[in-house]
Order: sequence, then C-alpha cells, then structure tokens
Amino acid sequence: MHANIGKYEIRGLLGKGATASVYLASDPFEQREVAIKVLDAMPADPEEAKRQLKFFQNEASLAGKLRHPHIVSIYDAGLEKKEGKDVLYLVMELVEGTSLQPHCDPADLLPAARTAQIIYKCCKALEYANTVGVVHRDIKPANIMLQPDFDIKVSDFGAAQLARSDTTQVAGVGSPAYMSPEQIRGGEEIDFRSDMFSLGGVMYHMLTGARPFGGATAWELMEAIMSKDPSPPSEVTPGIPPLLDRIVLRALGKSRDERFASWDEFTAMLEPALSPEDATESSLSDVEEFNAMRRLAFFRRFADTELWEVVRSCRVRKFPAGTDLIREGVEDDGVYVLAAGLLKVTQRGKLLNAVSPGECVGEMVYARRGSAPRSATVTAYEMSWVLALRVQDIESFSDSCRARFSEAFLSVMADRLSMLGGRLVSLMQEQKVGLV
Repeated sequence: MHANIGKYEIRGLLGKGATASVYLASDPFEQREVAIKVLDAMPADPEEAKRQLKFFQNEASLAGKLRHPHIVSIYDAGLEKKEGKDVLYLVMELVEGTSLQPHCDPADLLPAARTAQIIYKCCKALEYANTVGVVHRDIKPANIMLQPDFDIKVSDFGAAQLARSDTTQVAGVGSPAYMSPEQIRGGEEIDFRSDMFSLGGVMYHMLTGARPFGGATAWELMEAIMSKDPSPPSEVTPGIPPLLDRIVLRALGKSRDERFASWDEFTAMLEPALSPEDATESSLSDVEEFNAMRRLAFFRRFADTELWEVVRSCRVRKFPAGTDLIREGVEDDGVYVLAAGLLKVTQRGKLLNAVSPGECVGEMVYARRGSAPRSATVTAYEMSWVLALRVQDIESFSDSCRARFSEAFLSVMADRLSMLGGRLVSLMQEQKVGLV
C-alpha cells in the first residue's frame, strides 16, 4: 500500500473486505485522523462488479451532505492514479467502537432500556437522512456503530436511495434477514418505512438474541418475512416490557401502513421505555457538572481552574423536546453549549443543521458583544441538557477563561464556514454551475 492517498497519510490497515480495504489515515490540513475506504478489487462477475461500483459511487455522492451526530460523516471522495491504475477512495469520520453485532448474541445482550436508547438515536438519524431525501435501505446491526460511551453512528450508505438522483437506483439491495417485504417483492416505491421495518428487526435481535425471521434457505427466509408474524420479544426473552413488544411488532408490520406513520411517532412511543436519566432532570453537584463539562469537546482546551469558573457561575438547564432555545428574529444574548441530547437549527422552517453534545450555538452574539435579532431558530430535537450563558457571564470570567471562550468560538465559526463552503460546492455541482 502506498504511504499516501491524495493528501492523506496512511497509518495502518483497519479492516479488509472482498472488494475494499479501510485504512487509518491522517488529514494534515484538518489535523485529524480519518478512515479511508479504498476500492481495491472488483468481483469477477460483471453484474456484481457494476453493483459494487454503484454502491461506492453512491457513498461518494453523499460527501458533505449528511451531517448528523448519529451518522458517520463522509468528508471527501476522490480518484487517483497509482501505478497506472485508478484508485477510488472515500474519506470518512473515524469512529471508535464496534458494530451492534456483538450485542445481538444471547450472551451479550444489553439491558432493554439501553437498547431503547440506541434505537431512539437510530430513529433520529434516519429521520434526519429522510429530511434530505435519503433512504438507507440496508439497516442491520453491522451498519450501526456503538461507541464506548454508548453513543451510535449509522454507517454504510452505499445502498441508499437518494431523491432526484439517477445514479443510485441499485436493484436487489439490503440484507435479507432485515429486508422489508416491499424490498423483497421489488418494483415498489421504497420510503422511510422500509428502514423502519429493518430497524424493527435490529431491535428485535438486540432484545432477544434471535432474528425475527428465519429459514434454512434464502428462499425460506424471504417467505417468512412476507407471510409469517414473529413471536413477541417477551416470549423469546422473558422480562421484556410489553411496551417494547408493541413497538417492535408495529415496526415489523407487513405493509407500510401498519408501521409508524413517522419517525416522530416511533420515538414518541419509545420515550416511556428510556431509562430514568433520559427522561427526567438530574440534579448534579458542582463536581458532577465539572466532570460532565470536562468530557465535552468545546471545553477540551480549558484548564481545570478555567472550567471551574464556568461551572460555578452557570448551571446546566433542561430543555424538553420541541422547546426553542433561540428564535429567529428575536433579540437575546444567550450562548449555549450542548451537554447532552440533540438540537436542530432551522431558518424559515428549513432544516440547516443538527447540533450534537460538545458543540455550541449562539456564539455570534458574543462576537458582537451584545444582543441582536437571531437569523435562525434553535430547537431541542429531543430532551436536552444545555449550559446556558449570557454575554455578561462570559465577560465576568478571568482573562484566561475569556481567551479560551474566544478560541473555542473561533474554532466553531471556522468549522461552520468550512461546512458552508462544502455545501456550496455540492450545490453548484448538483446544479451543474461552473466556476470561472
């Protein structure tokens, strides 16, 4: 393997499949580690080779388009000549952890409440993908990454169906064990409810250690998906709450109309099954708040003494789902650092961004040193805990602490300008606008 691919320095092999290898690499410009998937061998069968190339092109087309804390980001894609051969590669976010596959083993099942949390986050990720016209079409345990802190990342959008794209119509996609009836039948419109069926299958597997449908052959498996109803999870694994039985079986409805009408409906039914710390406000001590803040990326460069200033002056506030932190056109001087949960940013009703723990919103009022009409609305997408500050709070901190805030805000602004530039280039490419 060559020491470099494009501008990326290869550090080592992370994994190898039938047609692609994944490498650990360094991005010298962004100063971060990334994962690079390289298409290095094509199947001998021409049709299968064509299909695999289509999958690769599919993922490449999503570079910069799916920015969500629970979706693996695709940063870049490229084609390079190496020793007279074309090398196709994708540059992705490096995710620590494993897939959900080990936790589908009967000997390593997670508690039901933890499984509900994971599925809840998957719903939010797939809902976001759907808002930008993407249906995953291959949801399975192997395509959901579980991080050490039990956060998740949905990965592998190679089989995805993209709205208004003529490059993504790939036939026969999906993993048979989790494939929806309409995918098996073929010739039907595939929408978010196909992903919902597959996610229901993943949830069933995580709760019971068994797939909802089985068969000695692929034909028998597909026949079972089409015509048989699975046993409730609680009959397979005693102790599963009846609510989770109802959720799983509804998601696995044979027809799309039997399933949830929206991802919101799915998550609303999941909420009572989440563990108490996800559904109620926690009364944290200063020490607990300090430890929570210390883990956030926003405060990474703060010294302990500086972080203690922040914790002692400001408290973490809870914002229920649907609550606005910032409203478009309204003046205020609030700055918010998300500690837990998920926020969405909208402008005139259009989704602009999703904000994950460790990120901040409202920093422009500090740059202006005063209140001003907001250009966008920031809403809690789910129950969220936020460190709320005002400009005067930050101004009251020590010189070194204020300097850390300025540094953190500049980093946030630079990241957002970079993201905006990437979106602008993608839009121009989609509209076939040339640069002179």
